[in-house]
Amino acid sequence: MYIINVKDAKERKTPHGKSIKWLLSKEKGAPNFEMRYFEVTRESKPSEDKHPWEHEVFVVKGEGIVKSGGVEKKVKPGDAIFIPPNETHRFSNVKEESFGFICVIPRGCEDNVK
Repeated sequence: MYIINVKDAKERKTPHGKSIKWLLSKEKGAPNFEMRYFEVTRESKPSEDKHPWEHEVFVVKGEGIVKSGGVEKKVKPGDAIFIPPNETHRFSNVKEESFGFICVIPRGCEDNVK
């Protein structure tokens, strides 16, 4: 078993100003999926991404806009989002409070940015 509190995870900044914390990864023994925690502030610059893997996202704080597959939806804490592989997507904040969410991806997909 491995347990980490989000407050204890190392924070990294993306080139667009989002905060990312790797919570569970292959380096910690996760055999299939990796879990990250993101925070998007009002100052973060929205960026569109597209990857050959799926994303499962769970909103834990704040409110945001998710654009995926050309559709924009407002999301709030408690919302779960599935983004299929190869679908262009973007997360942006709509409030002063940070927009925080958990994002799960298949193991090893983003080893180049850890």
